[in-house]
Amino acid sequence: MKRMTSMLAGTATAVALCFGAAMPAAAQDTIEIGVASPLTGLNAVQGNDIVNGIKLAVKRINNGWDVPMMDGSTVHIGPDELGGEIELLIEDTESRPQSALESMRKLVNADKVPVVLGSYSSGVCVPTGEFTNKNETVQISEGCTTPKLREIGPYFFSMIGTDALMGAAVAELAYEDSGATRYASIAPNNPFGVGVEIQSCKRLEELGAECITKVRYRQGKSEYRADLQRLLSEDPEAVIFTAYGTDSRLILKQAYELGIDVTSWYADYPTMWSNEISDIPEVGEGIKGTRSGQQDEFFKSEYAQPFEEEYGEPPATAFGSYAYDSAMLVALAIMESGEATADAIKDTLRDVAEDYRGASGNKAMDEDGMQLEDRYTSLIYKDGELVVYEGAE
Repeated sequence: MKRMTSMLAGTATAVALCFGAAMPAAAQDTIEIGVASPLTGLNAVQGNDIVNGIKLAVKRINNGWDVPMMDGSTVHIGPDELGGEIELLIEDTESRPQSALESMRKLVNADKVPVVLGSYSSGVCVPTGEFTNKNETVQISEGCTTPKLREIGPYFFSMIGTDALMGAAVAELAYEDSGATRYASIAPNNPFGVGVEIQSCKRLEELGAECITKVRYRQGKSEYRADLQRLLSEDPEAVIFTAYGTDSRLILKQAYELGIDVTSWYADYPTMWSNEISDIPEVGEGIKGTRSGQQDEFFKSEYAQPFEEEYGEPPATAFGSYAYDSAMLVALAIMESGEATADAIKDTLRDVAEDYRGASGNKAMDEDGMQLEDRYTSLIYKDGELVVYEGAE
């Protein structure tokens, strides 16, 4: 388990404006916030993008930032309003559930942070969420989507729509675009993959189609040709494709070697694999998919362009914008409640989320801490890039 500590310092703002009627948090040198994200291993691309999104938000907060609200107004937030600068304690989960739990134990038991951001993959978020909830520490996920997250408890929140929303979105894209009625699904055999499979096939059935073959593959294998042959064994008209990290690269590479036409494949979260095949783009040519998060001018000016200016390259995935929003909402919750404690953040987070205009969209949550809605953009992988797909319109 690797650990980094990042202190993002900035100058205090001269004017202190309260968010709502709350008083600023008690004066202190720093407010420590935990971050647990896969910086190495299978999901390093997504994990580093998540951390960079959080860092961008914290840098703005520590320097003083006018946070946009849904009604068009802004709320100023900075060290004066919070009672101190935010310090990030960053743990590398190494893309492994056990390492993620060790990271959480360190942040909760040793560092005693009130909140942890950044966990990625539903197979990680469920056990870590159960741990943080049991220890009455807030955890906010930006990259976990299984509906099982609803069952964790009051200290767990999610910034991204669950598989029920994404599964329906990719199913609707596939059905409207292809007109197919016979589908196959390939997904990792973990809570995330199974969740997308169930929800997408459910929506296809509601539309009058069916999933005739469902392949749940084991992650980390060196050979997926048998899985691919089974996927096509019943001659489907289209495929729902779920994969990420190095597995996605190998699956697409071996599909290409087998001569499989992927232009009838529809992927949820294509940003989870587009960077993995950047040096062999031909293997993903023509795959269509749905990307979560808004892609409008506000997103570009508020997040994507500043991200590129800060890091020298555009956001690698959609997850960084959700992570950015999670850090902003924690700061707003601390300012609103006047306390940098887990209970104060837990009790205030939904209220501030109602008014906040997120880089990833509206962040309003239901009683389980899940997103009420999410936005999805149709994309196609073409000439080595994900571009907006107009064919579905």
